[in-house]
Amino acid sequence: MNDPMDSPSLEASLDDLKVIYKVLTVHRTEHPELEGNGFFESLQRLLEAQARVEGVDVEDDGEWEAWLADVEEASLPETPRDMLN
Repeated sequence: MNDPMDSPSLEASLDDLKVIYKVLTVHRTEHPELEGNGFFESLQRLLEAQARVEGVDVEDDGEWEAWLADVEEASLPETPRDMLN
């Protein structure tokens, strides 16, 4: 029988991935277990590849940081009913 945890799958927008990466990066020194962590390294490679496709020089810290910061602000639902949709 196939165990779904053998090959977990996640769905997230590019903006979500940028935010997750930035949070992990900010707290990386507090969490040495992130060093060599497969998820963190895969996330970084995926984001770097996407940035390059978009013409970003990922070796230029300014360009890389600006690209990571370019995320659409999440809007809060106006009513409780909107939260369900």
